[in-house]
Amino acid sequence: MKIYLAGSCGTDRRTQMQKIATALRRLDYEVYCPFELKIENAWDMPQEEWAQKVFEADVAAINACDLVVMISPGRVSTAGTNWEQGYAYAKGKKVFVFQYTREPASLMTYCGCDNFTALYIEDEDSVGAIAARVALVTKAMIERDYPKSKTSVVLT
Repeated sequence: MKIYLAGSCGTDRRTQMQKIATALRRLDYEVYCPFELKIENAWDMPQEEWAQKVFEADVAAINACDLVVMISPGRVSTAGTNWEQGYAYAKGKKVFVFQYTREPASLMTYCGCDNFTALYIEDEDSVGAIAARVALVTKAMIERDYPKSKTSVVLT
């Protein structure tokens, strides 16, 4: 099973995304993380050329994946993560969204996925526990081929 892990790769969320990727890999899933992508000679390229290579690699990874796991902060998410989810949805890929805040959910994120699960992080010490839950819930949904389902959330 190939999983594309979509979510904020900024320094404030990097640890969370790394732990989720590790937890999924421990379950023997092949996980593509955009923040792990290495472009050869990237520092020698104009920004536009580098950006095009990153874009093409991410599109190829979404095209090749079986599932997109999106980690969402709620209604206000990164443009890249939102684009990844929308592209995956348009390509007919299965999309599981895990929201880690109590913020209202975007109706587009909520409606554009197969499963939406609210997993709240109260403090940074629980990031490992959330990563383990994301991996276990993902595994359960894959193994049982869960029908489309959602948790109750506030939509905006």
